[in-house]
Amino acid sequence: MALSLSTTRDDDTVVVSVAGDVDLSTAAELDGAVAAAVVGATGSVVVDLAGVTFIDSAGINALLKGRRLADDRGQRFRVANPAGVVRDVLELTGVLAHLSG
Repeated sequence: MALSLSTTRDDDTVVVSVAGDVDLSTAAELDGAVAAAVVGATGSVVVDLAGVTFIDSAGINALLKGRRLADDRGQRFRVANPAGVVRDVLELTGVLAHLSG
């Protein structure tokens, strides 16, 4: 499934909504969208994974890079709505708690 990204702003929060597969071939797109959201945010960044059907290590790396960038800028960062296999992968790798904070 192709990757779809959209970004919205709600007060001081930027939400990146993601749908499709996040893998080696699409992770750079997610990385760019998350980095742009962090740079453009004044408060917090939320990456909404409700529409994500698959994520691999490249996708997890893009999320962790976004978290580090937000931390460096003193911003809040979290993922929201991971479900099914995506939630399982994030839990099994031990990063869900770190990304949900």
